[in-house]
Amino acid sequence: MEKLWVERKEDSDTADSDILRLRRWYFPMCLPLINISDDRSVAEVSIVSKDVPGVMALVSSILASKNINIMSGMITSAGQPGKSVLTLFIDYTGTGQTIESIRNTLLSLKVIEDVNINTPIYEGLLIEQFGFPLLLAGRRYVLMSLDCFNMMIKRMQSILGTSGLVLFYEMGKYAGEKRARHLKEVFDLHGWQLVMVALSEVQPTGWGIAELTVINEEEREWRVTVKDLFECTPFRDSSKECRSHFFRGYLEGVFKEAYELEKSSCIEEKCIASGSEACEFVITGVKS
Repeated sequence: MEKLWVERKEDSDTADSDILRLRRWYFPMCLPLINISDDRSVAEVSIVSKDVPGVMALVSSILASKNINIMSGMITSAGQPGKSVLTLFIDYTGTGQTIESIRNTLLSLKVIEDVNINTPIYEGLLIEQFGFPLLLAGRRYVLMSLDCFNMMIKRMQSILGTSGLVLFYEMGKYAGEKRARHLKEVFDLHGWQLVMVALSEVQPTGWGIAELTVINEEEREWRVTVKDLFECTPFRDSSKECRSHFFRGYLEGVFKEAYELEKSSCIEEKCIASGSEACEFVITGVKS
């Protein structure tokens, strides 16, 4: 199996772990699913092609030669060996091109097998219509707005009181345990290696930016810092209490399964809801 982590070499004598912490820059990941463009001629183009090098460059150059702008896009597997799908949101305003002429131009390329085009469902509103289901590493995902998630928490708490928050914690714990077991079975990961993979998934799935800051395996104590945690962001600087329940449970579940702990707990010591720059969690446990 390919190695999934990097050992830290510098400052190894004073480091809490061998984790390499690299400086990273982040940008908003805008999925090409919905586009709002008033007074523009826009369309979604879904291209099925042979899975060979250079297809994206070829399509881009052809569209550029027609002065067609690619606003966003993605390339993915077609679910069939030897084929891929390139989905683009394009702006062909003022080019003299039509939907049919664009389709015919693309179909004239030998590597292109099929082209489907979707136009705005309402003036200026273009919604992706070809991709389903939404997959990440082969597993189905659903998208939910942060406002919707926040509303669910508030509604559950208004009906069940603090019991609703306990329920959210238990749901998170179960989800964390299940994810950790999956990583064990598929990648044969254990201990901090499993934890590092689980925490690395937090960022691309939009939960936050997580970092394992302290590892004390002898005392069975770990600290995790999360910036812009989705669960607490709606309450930023507006609460006297820490607001993470689902993710706090998720962390406990991951560590419990990764280290095979008989007893475990996870406490949120700092929270962006109460004015901290990031949420900070302390996980402790007893080995079974």
